[in-house]
Amino acid sequence: MSTETGPPRPAGTKPRRGRPPAPDTEERVLTAALELLARDGYAGLTLNVLAARAGLAKTTILRRWGSKAAVAAAAVERLALHSVGLPESGTLRGDLIALQHKAVAVFTDGEGGFIPRLIRESGHHAEIADLLHTVIHTRRLAYHRILGRAIARHELDPDVDQDVIIDMLIGPIWTRLLITRDPITAGLIEEIVDAILRAYPPPPAPDDGRG
Repeated sequence: MSTETGPPRPAGTKPRRGRPPAPDTEERVLTAALELLARDGYAGLTLNVLAARAGLAKTTILRRWGSKAAVAAAAVERLALHSVGLPESGTLRGDLIALQHKAVAVFTDGEGGFIPRLIRESGHHAEIADLLHTVIHTRRLAYHRILGRAIARHELDPDVDQDVIIDMLIGPIWTRLLITRDPITAGLIEEIVDAILRAYPPPPAPDDGRG
């Protein structure tokens, strides 16, 4: 009589114990994590409170992510990805203004309103630097894509330093978010974008050789 019960497991693996996680476990945990980060900051986020808010056992969260830092990183990564939608205005000016408005909406009154607080906390929690890098890197990629499209439309010289342009775009916004706390108005956003476009005009039209 055969004693086989199925294909052998790969070496080094262990059988999973307990019930598999519910399909919405990730959504519940990451949504709760973002809400707690917004309410309590990183220092106030605890796995016990997170588990209670998500309606799950703490062990379920630990099996999936392993630590508070890992949960927070996953939540912030999801926020960063969801908060970046590339505008399609057809012009560099329109795209930059739209992306700036989106950033202000997300990081002031939106889901990412806790990010300025995270930046202030980062001096006391080294692991926060990884969370901030995720947000900053994801958003800078969006700016790079917009600038790349503008180069393809001959609105920008291909030799421009895109990182300098991005720094000039976001620097004034974060100065107000973190330091002066002055309002960020639609007029300010347009003034920033227009100043950069004046500093980086389109390249001259190519000479077709016909004189």
